Amino acid sequence: MIAFKNNRPVLQTGHCVISDYDREWLSNLLQEAADAAGTTLPLKDEIAAGILLYLETECPLHAVPLDYLFDRMRRLLEQIGLPLIAANLRKQTPPIDIELDTLAEEAPLPLFFYTELKRRMDGLRRIGLDTYHFSGKKECSLALGDRRRVCPTQQRALQELDAFLQAIA
Repeated sequence: MIAFKNNRPVLQTGHCVISDYDREWLSNLLQEAADAAGTTLPLKDEIAAGILLYLETECPLHAVPLDYLFDRMRRLLEQIGLPLIAANLRKQTPPIDIELDTLAEEAPLPLFFYTELKRRMDGLRRIGLDTYHFSGKKECSLALGDRRRVCPTQQRALQELDAFLQAIA
């Protein structure tokens, strides 16, 4: 097995450092900015790849403050003739994965599960992490409904979970 060292610097926001980010995250940021600006951005993947290449090969910092990264991205977009997209680029952290199925195993009763989920998300917000990806929703709804397969009770638990996630995310 061959392992390659990741040369990307970590992103720093507050007291938190993030090393798990990729081209897809940068592409999504650029697409959101283009959508907010009401324009298209056909080369977003190439721009994202260029930003990532800069971070991996040219960036002298080991930890890049998130504000600094977004300021540099805005300047880049302005320099290549995309000031409207630069103005609509919104600072956000890479999505943090919250494994709902694992949390449901730790707190299988809905009252405790929802309380713990809210507590964890509040903790993430306090340290500056504001973008989330929820995995294991189906398995979580099965565990919360104490079911082994899909049924109306599980579907109802899944709908409640989705409503709760929309309300707090």
